[in-house]
Amino acid sequence: MKITIITLLLGITLNLFSQQKPNVLIIYTDDQGTVDLNCLGAKDLVTPNMDKIIQSGISFTQFYASPVCSPSRATLLSGKTPQRAGCPRNAGADIESNAGLPGGEFTMAEMFKVAGYTTAHIGKWHLGYQPEMAPNAQGFDYSFGHLVGCIDNYSHFYYWKGANRHDLQRDGEEVFYNGEFFPDLMVKEADSFFEKNTSRPFFVYFAINLPHYPYQGDTKWLEYYNLKDVAYP
Repeated sequence: MKITIITLLLGITLNLFSQQKPNVLIIYTDDQGTVDLNCLGAKDLVTPNMDKIIQSGISFTQFYASPVCSPSRATLLSGKTPQRAGCPRNAGADIESNAGLPGGEFTMAEMFKVAGYTTAHIGKWHLGYQPEMAPNAQGFDYSFGHLVGCIDNYSHFYYWKGANRHDLQRDGEEVFYNGEFFPDLMVKEADSFFEKNTSRPFFVYFAINLPHYPYQGDTKWLEYYNLKDVAYP
């Protein structure tokens, strides 16, 4: 099985070399339900942009995904089941934890790098807090976002276990944008990355942290859904 997987990856890599290389963007939503789109049946949500992507492309309605965050992300980036990828449960939230995607796994980002791509992770990571598990050690040339499972979208603090702490990093260095809505920061980072990388093909893993809790929306959508009593800007 391992030889088959390596052969497949090499085949993909050679295929990328043999063609004009397209830029690749993966948009990965967090804890979104299978029918939480208008085009898939939702009546209480407004999802025109995601609907447009699906309606203008190919939709796969049967797909494997783990019911929790880290294993599903490990599967996406490694091409393996969570158990084979060494990430059967959620990654740890501190440096003492060894849970996460092992540094020895060959990731999608590393595959694209072999094919001559510049690679970026923007958004939520949640695949390990150890240095060898961080995005820059897993094939990403550039990384902006948070390492743990969730943050407050405005203070960018992790409040859910142990001591409260700030968790917003760019290439392993802490950065501060207090009061700015994290999904908007992600879009700004992506735009900047696109503008700076026009000479080489790029692969971007845009792992948005919505709609995962803490269920915070910006003012426009809080007013639209009239949810000021359960979420705040």
